Amino acid sequence: MDFVKLNKSRHATKHFDGTKIPTVDVKQIISAASLAPSAHNIQSWHFVIVESDEKREALLAEMKPSNAEQVKEAGAVIVLFSDTDLVERSREIARYGADELNDEQLSRFNSRYPQMYESYDEFYESDYLSINAGLVTMNLVYAIKNRGYDSNIILGFNRTPKINEILDIERRYRPEMIIPLGNAAIKGVPSYRLPQEKIIEIR
Repeated sequence: MDFVKLNKSRHATKHFDGTKIPTVDVKQIISAASLAPSAHNIQSWHFVIVESDEKREALLAEMKPSNAEQVKEAGAVIVLFSDTDLVERSREIARYGADELNDEQLSRFNSRYPQMYESYDEFYESDYLSINAGLVTMNLVYAIKNRGYDSNIILGFNRTPKINEILDIERRYRPEMIIPLGNAAIKGVPSYRLPQEKIIEIR
C-alpha cells in the first residue's frame, strides 16, 4: 500500500467486533514490525501475544476502565516490553547473528556496546528504551493496518512488574504498551494535524 494512503487510513480504533485474529497473522505482523530501526540495532523490544482468556482478564485489573473494553473486544492483544538488560541483549545479538555479522559487528555487540551500556545511568537508559519502543510501536500499527486490521496504542495501564507476573515474563523486560487489534466495530476517524508552518522551520 502507498505509504501516505496507509497513514491516512490508519486511525485509533477503540471498538472491535471480537473476531479472533489467527495467531499466524499476528506473528507475521510482529515480524514485519520488527524491521523497525533501533539505536545501535539493539532491537530492545519483546512482544507477548496474549491468547489466554484468563491472562487477558487479569490484565484488565491493571488498566484504566476506559481502556479495558478495547482489550475485551479485540481480536488479538499484544503487550510490548523493553529489554532492560542491554548488555545481555547486545551479546544475544552477537550469538544469534554470528553467521551473518562480520568481525567488526561482532566486536561491537560483544564488547564495545556492552561497555557503553554499562555507563548509562537510569534516566538515560529509560529514555533510550522508550525511543526504541516508540519506533517499533509505530511500525507495528502500520503493519497491522497493512494486514487489513485496526488497532490502538494503550499507555493507560499500570506499567509495573505486576504485568510481568500476570504474563509470566522475566523481570528484565519492562512493560511499555498494550496494543489491541482486530476488526473495527466502529471505525476510527481522522484526528487533527497541525499545519506545516507550525511544525517545519527552514534555516
